[in-house]
Amino acid sequence: MRLDNDCIFCRISQRQSRAYIVHETTNFLCFFPIEPDVYGHTLIASKEHYRDLGDCPSEFGQEFFALAQFLSRLYGERVGATGFNLLNANGKSAEQSIDHLHFHFFPRLEEDGLKTWPALPPIEVDLDKLYKLLRGS
Repeated sequence: MRLDNDCIFCRISQRQSRAYIVHETTNFLCFFPIEPDVYGHTLIASKEHYRDLGDCPSEFGQEFFALAQFLSRLYGERVGATGFNLLNANGKSAEQSIDHLHFHFFPRLEEDGLKTWPALPPIEVDLDKLYKLLRGS
């Protein structure tokens, strides 16, 4: 198992650091952050140490989707959540603060007033040029 003893999420995974673990699957732990941003804010972290999405097995995707669906039902039934947001910062330029694969699950309540979509500045993009660049043509 890939672990980093300096990583708080690895220590939580190994039960060496305390956390409120809400749910667990084969490859993921769901637990509350020390300072939640919203009611029910839950971290979904890989049990093994993977730096980010590019570092983990793609097979995790199916388990992760099932886990997000489970949390959605759980928070819907127990807390009254009617939706959720998932947030992942992948890499330093995306403001990833802990170099361990994790997602933030934000249960949403009707009229909670939370705005999770970032206010982005307007940009102008030549979509033809970008498309050709990405397609290699």
